[in-house]
Amino acid sequence: MSAEPANTGSSQVLRQVSGFVVEYVARTREFSRNANLYVLHVIGMDMIHGSFTVLFNLYLLALGFDVKFVGLRLTIGFVATAVTAVPAGFVSDRIGRKASFILGDGVGAIIALVMIHTRSEAILLAGPAFVAFFNNLHHTSEAAFMAENSQPSERVHLFSVAGSFRTMSAMAGALMAGLLPLMFIDEFGKVNAYRFATYAGLALWFLSLAPALLLRSFEAVERPELEGSPESKPEGWRRLTADIKHPRRIAYFVLTSAIIAVGTAAVVPLLNVVFHEGHMHADEGEIGVLFAVGELSLAVVTLLVPLLATRMLKVDAIAATRMMAVPFVLAMGLLPVAFGEGSILLVLMGIAHVGRTGAFRMSFPLDDAFNMSVLEPRERATSTGIEIAVGSAVSAVAIFVSSRIMDTGDFATPFMVMAAAYLVSTMIYWKVFRPIEVDAEEAEFEDDELDELQVAEGERTD
Repeated sequence: MSAEPANTGSSQVLRQVSGFVVEYVARTREFSRNANLYVLHVIGMDMIHGSFTVLFNLYLLALGFDVKFVGLRLTIGFVATAVTAVPAGFVSDRIGRKASFILGDGVGAIIALVMIHTRSEAILLAGPAFVAFFNNLHHTSEAAFMAENSQPSERVHLFSVAGSFRTMSAMAGALMAGLLPLMFIDEFGKVNAYRFATYAGLALWFLSLAPALLLRSFEAVERPELEGSPESKPEGWRRLTADIKHPRRIAYFVLTSAIIAVGTAAVVPLLNVVFHEGHMHADEGEIGVLFAVGELSLAVVTLLVPLLATRMLKVDAIAATRMMAVPFVLAMGLLPVAFGEGSILLVLMGIAHVGRTGAFRMSFPLDDAFNMSVLEPRERATSTGIEIAVGSAVSAVAIFVSSRIMDTGDFATPFMVMAAAYLVSTMIYWKVFRPIEVDAEEAEFEDDELDELQVAEGERTD
C-alpha cells in the first residue's frame, strides 16, 4: 500500500526534471545571434581567470616574494576596486556598454601579459589598481549590455547558460594552469613554465574579443533606463538618493554581503598559497585539479538551484546552503591540526574545499533573484554598486591582515574568521529578510485568490 505513493512521488519528480530539461534545451535553441555570440565570448574570457586564480600568486612566490607581498598586492586591488567602481560606471555611461566591456577585457588581458613578464615591485603593485578599474568597467557594462540587447523571453536562460559555460571555462583554465607548467618546469624552470601556461589562457582571452566585437547594439525593445524625460530626473547625488526606495533593505544587503566579504577575503584570494605553502605542500598540478574540481562542483549544484527554489522560500534556501558551507570551512582550518602533513591531508582538504565551494556558491543565484525581487528596478544598480564598493573596502583590510597571519605560518585562524563571518551574516540575513519574503508570498497568494474570485464572479454574471 505504501509503495504506490512513493512510486508516484518519484514519477512526479522525474517528470518535473525531464520537463525542466526539455524546456531548457528548447529555450537555448531559440537564442538570438547576440545571445550565441555572448556565450562564445564568455567561454574564452573566463579561461584566463581560471588560470590566473591558480598561477599568479605561485608565480610571485617563485620570483622570491613572500606571502606579505602577495597580500599587499591583493589589498591594493581591493582598495582600487572600491575606489573605481563609481568612476567606471560614469565612463561606461559616456562611451557606451559594448565599448566599455570590450575595452575592459582587452586592456585587462594586456595588463595580465605585462604582469607575467615583470619582476619590478613597483609595476606588480601598481598593476592591481589598473586591473581593478578595467574589471569594474567590464562588470558594470557587460550584464547591462546583454540585458538591453537580448529578448526578455531568453534572458534568464541566457545568463544561466553563460554562467554554466563561465564556470566550465574557469575549470578548464584551472586545469590548464595546473598541468601545463609540469610539462615545462624541468626544461625551462618554474617561472618560465608559469608564463607558458598563462600564454594559452591569454590567447583564448584575446580570441574571445572576436565574438564580442560582432555583437549588435540595441536589438531589444525593452529599455527601462530610458523611461521618463531628462528634465524629470534629478541631478548629481540627488539622482542617486532619489532612486532609493528601500534604504533599510539595502543597508542590510550591504551589511550581510560585507561580513561575507571579510570571511571570503581572509582565505579565498590566498587559497592557492594555503595549499602550496601550508601543511599540504601541493604542487601546481594538484592545486589546478583541486580548483577545477571545485568549479565542477559549482557547475553541478547550480543545476539544482531551480529545483531547490521551488520547494523552499528563497531566504530559507540561501540560509541552508550557506550554513552547509560552515562545517567544510571549519574542517579546512582544523584538519592540519589533526592529520599533520601528507597525502591523506591533501585529499581531505580537497574534499572540504569542493564541499565549501559547492555549498556556499550555490546560494549566489538565489541571493541575486531574491535581492532583485524585493528592490525597485531603479534602486537595484545603486544597491549593487554600494555592495561592491563596501565589500571591496572591507576585503582589502581582511586580506591585508590575513596575509600577515599566514606569513607567520598560521593558516588556521583565517578559516576560523571565515566560518564566523558566514555564520553571523547568515543569521542576520535570515532574521531580517525571511519575514519580508513571507509577507510577499502571502500578499501574492491573496492577490491570486482575489483574481480567482473576480473571474468566478464574472462567470456567474455572464
